[in-house]
This record gives sequence, C-alpha cells and structure tokens, in this order.
Amino acid sequence: MTLVVFHAKTTNRTAINVRKLKPSNMNGQKKRLFLIKTAYWLGIIADTIWAVGLLFPQIFGILTGTVDFNPNLQFRLIMSIGGILMAGWTILLIWAVRKPIERRFIILLTAILVAGLFIVALIGYSEGNTSNIWILIKNSILFIFMVTSYMLAKKYEKMQLIET
Repeated sequence: MTLVVFHAKTTNRTAINVRKLKPSNMNGQKKRLFLIKTAYWLGIIADTIWAVGLLFPQIFGILTGTVDFNPNLQFRLIMSIGGILMAGWTILLIWAVRKPIERRFIILLTAILVAGLFIVALIGYSEGNTSNIWILIKNSILFIFMVTSYMLAKKYEKMQLIET
C-alpha cells in the first residue's frame, strides 16, 4: 500500500513531481520528528525552571540544595540578569521548536550552553557541593538529547531532499 504525495518543485517553471511513500516510512519520519522536538521541549522546561529559580532566590536555593540561600541585593540583581537571559533563551527555543528542522542550529547552540553549565556544576561539585549531582545528571541527559536531536534533524532534512 502506498500513499501518493504531490510536491511542487521549481526549476525554470513550476513542475509537479509525484512521489510515492510507504506508510511505514511516514511513521519513521513522525517518530524522528517527535524525538527531535522532545529535546527542544526538555530545554524549554529546564530553562523555565532555572529562569524562575534565578528570578526568585528562594527557589534557586531549593534547586541547588542550599535551603538557607539568602543573597545580598547585588547578588540578587546579578541573578535577575541571568534569569532574564534564561527566559529569553526559553522564548528562542519555543520559536525554534515550531520549525525544528530548519532551526536546528538553535538546539546545537543550546547543547553548547548546557555543556558550559555542566562544567560550572562540576566545579561546584568538586568544591564540595554534592547536591549538584542532580544538575550534572540533568545536564548530561540534556546534552545527549540535544546533540542527538541536531543530528536527527540534519539527517531528516537530507532524507527530505533525497525524496524530492
């Protein structure tokens, strides 16, 4: 059983290219797209949590395992800048997930930032903040998902080009 899909391809004039896709191939494409989008949504969720944590020091204390966290005004202002930037990146990921194949570079950039945050958490852990272990695990999982998503999106686009 096949499904006929019409695809307009332009050369000098517009011509119609008819191609046939097996339903099983379409299911594979849907699964890949779901996995690609999952990495974006994991980033959106994580960024939202950390944006809130940076904007509200009490929540940051809970997230980092420092319940008695009570920063002075200068430190709170610096944290607020970080929270605003994190909220902005969250919006960028929301924008990118709408066209995850075309905007896949955003997820790669996010993976690079996650690697940097991993290093910061690793420094904290090595200095004795053992409550950072969950942050190290979370960043490792996010990094793997995001790099995989980027590679799948790249492969997905190549497959689309071959089919047309």
